[in-house]
Amino acid sequence: MTMDRSASPDAGEVARPFQGVRIVDVSHVLAGPYCSYQLALLGADVIRIEPPANGDIARNMGPDAELNAQGLGLAFLGQNSNKRSLAIDLKSEAGKAILWQLIDTADVFIENYRPGVMRRLGFDCEAVLERRPDIVYASLTGYGQEGPLSTRPAYDHVLQGLSGMMSANHTPAGERHRVGFPVVDYVAGLIGAFAIASALFQRTHSRRGQVIDVAMLDAALAIMGPLITEVAMNGRLNRPGGTRAFSGSPLSGIFETDDGLIVTTANTHAQAVAMLGALGLAEQAGDPRLRNWGAHPGLGDEFAPILRRIFAGGSAAHWEEILSAAGVPASRVRDLPEILDHPHLAWRQVLLDAPRIAGLDRGLRVPGVGFKLANGGQALDRPPPRRGQHSVEVLESLGCSVEEIDRLIAAGVVGVSRTGETP
Repeated sequence: MTMDRSASPDAGEVARPFQGVRIVDVSHVLAGPYCSYQLALLGADVIRIEPPANGDIARNMGPDAELNAQGLGLAFLGQNSNKRSLAIDLKSEAGKAILWQLIDTADVFIENYRPGVMRRLGFDCEAVLERRPDIVYASLTGYGQEGPLSTRPAYDHVLQGLSGMMSANHTPAGERHRVGFPVVDYVAGLIGAFAIASALFQRTHSRRGQVIDVAMLDAALAIMGPLITEVAMNGRLNRPGGTRAFSGSPLSGIFETDDGLIVTTANTHAQAVAMLGALGLAEQAGDPRLRNWGAHPGLGDEFAPILRRIFAGGSAAHWEEILSAAGVPASRVRDLPEILDHPHLAWRQVLLDAPRIAGLDRGLRVPGVGFKLANGGQALDRPPPRRGQHSVEVLESLGCSVEEIDRLIAAGVVGVSRTGETP
């Protein structure tokens, strides 16, 4: 690896998993930046490459107009902490020369443009690996580098429809719905991070680089594994839709209480017996059909009105406590502000507090990697960068003189952003 010794931990400390790994990230919007964000939280030195004029379009995405006006849209803030921003014009020869210098120092190169774009710029995988045979080159696209759909444009919303995800997420009446956040973008980013980690480990014994091809469509299908297997083997999907659990348990669903909603499911016979006992339905717990409810698809419809009547007689918090105490998974249906204030999240360190962004009078809390390590785990060292915030710093580290940097800025090849300026 191209180890940065200045980033080495002090004696006695455990280094984060990717400390000393440098990533040049030419990606934009969601999937690619989310991929590099995972690795940045775990210690990688990620240098974002952005256009000098406007930067990543995610800087202007989100419902907060004030943040968008500053180039700090919520879509950008959520996945760009721990990164530096270098704004250069990759269509100029001088900009390309800078990127090549940076590639010479890197372990990983990430891009997520449509196939052919990086080749036209001169930074396709063949060109980069010819110069750096040990680099890990990762491409994240909608449909992959090859195939009949490979040149099509793609966004999460469209891929949820194309992949069958919307059809799987249907009501009993057949109405299709999208998942309420860009799940395909984010799972593609996670798979990309996993692929890069795999390639870096492989490189420790192969001494060779790797080319990674992540397709958002592939990622969407991969996380629907049981459904894909069902259709591949049976030729069709036999799922009723609605709020019943994936297991098909007749004692599952979302129910109205006297102050909100409760979601619960008893996925085993033992849980079914416990749930019915906790709800005062011990007699129904002896129903022999509960031992094999898959053979009795109408059982859920029989229990539904009974469960609705019982749950309507108490609060969601009451039923959550009753069922949880009985060993039955259950929860009051919460909205995001409620769950973000839950004390359990503080114990798990799910949210990380970012250092203050210069010129912004609001604090920033962002999600972490979603797991904990006993030693050398995630840490948030720097806030999301303004566009070109680190251009001068990075160019100086490559040996550029002050005069040369000034000429590049004046020519529009390099963009910079100072505190308080709109990126």
